[in-house]
Amino acid sequence: MKLFIKDNKGYIVIYFISIFITLVYLALLGFVQIGECLYILLFNTFILGGFLFFRYYKNKEVYRFLDKGLKNLDESFLDLGNSVLGEGISNILKKEHNLYEAEIIKHNKVYNDHLTFINQWVHQMKTPLSVIQLQMQEYEGEEPFDSMKVEISKLNRGLNMAMYFARLDSFQKDFIVEKFSLYNLVMSKVNEEKQIFIKNRILPKVQIDDSIEVYSDVKWMKFVLEQLIVNGVKYSKDKGKELIIRAYDEENAVKLSVIDKGVGIPKKDIKRVFEPFFTGENGRNFGESTGMGLHIVKRICDNLDHDIFIESKVSEGTTVSIVFKK
Repeated sequence: MKLFIKDNKGYIVIYFISIFITLVYLALLGFVQIGECLYILLFNTFILGGFLFFRYYKNKEVYRFLDKGLKNLDESFLDLGNSVLGEGISNILKKEHNLYEAEIIKHNKVYNDHLTFINQWVHQMKTPLSVIQLQMQEYEGEEPFDSMKVEISKLNRGLNMAMYFARLDSFQKDFIVEKFSLYNLVMSKVNEEKQIFIKNRILPKVQIDDSIEVYSDVKWMKFVLEQLIVNGVKYSKDKGKELIIRAYDEENAVKLSVIDKGVGIPKKDIKRVFEPFFTGENGRNFGESTGMGLHIVKRICDNLDHDIFIESKVSEGTTVSIVFKK
């Protein structure tokens, strides 16, 4: 109602000014008496009130809509009455909604094409790397080939990161929650990453009871472990001598921790480690950091409803813990 009055205030003011001037003019000429002027004023005010009431009734849905606004896209198909104004606004909203949907479909197609390309490209790149790795197994233990294996592992990790990051937005279509042995998962990943442990002379220590089981997605958790292990080894280089992977079976959850005795994370950086592209002081000092690893890990854990937190002290090491709820 307030919006209606505000919209018609100008008309009401002009009406009363014009009727007042007309009545004064007629009275001065002697055509009407003062009492008749009052009657004419009341009669015309009644006519104006009836007209305004009819106008408000015809457009009340329009004014309610303009007062409250859109709360969601579905309301763009609201019935705004059968007035010319209501039908006009409804038609505009429907056209805007259709244009918006067309733009979304267009952008989704571009995104899906991009995602398909990334996935295909990663698989195409991984195939020759797998062939090279198989051929190099014949030269196991020879120094140049061991170094090449480490570099190939880096390429594989980079490709995996690109692939998993591309899949994050379609996560709901690409995960399967199942019960599995945490010990088996960790040991499998530690064995896959043995080259990086050997090269950096870091001893992995797995302290997990083989009876501990959790609910999660094996594929995504393997990627999470890969990132935590690689980070732990990289920032323990020339300092820490071991990387501990430990799990506790608590009352309402299972807590998995990856503990290194490396350089630690500066206090000013600890709150930002999950931000995309944040490398921090360690990333600048050690190099080869994209700033995306822990960001992807955090998003995966959020999607799987796992809590993740980091504790760290400079020159003492870092502990990254993941909590699997029961």
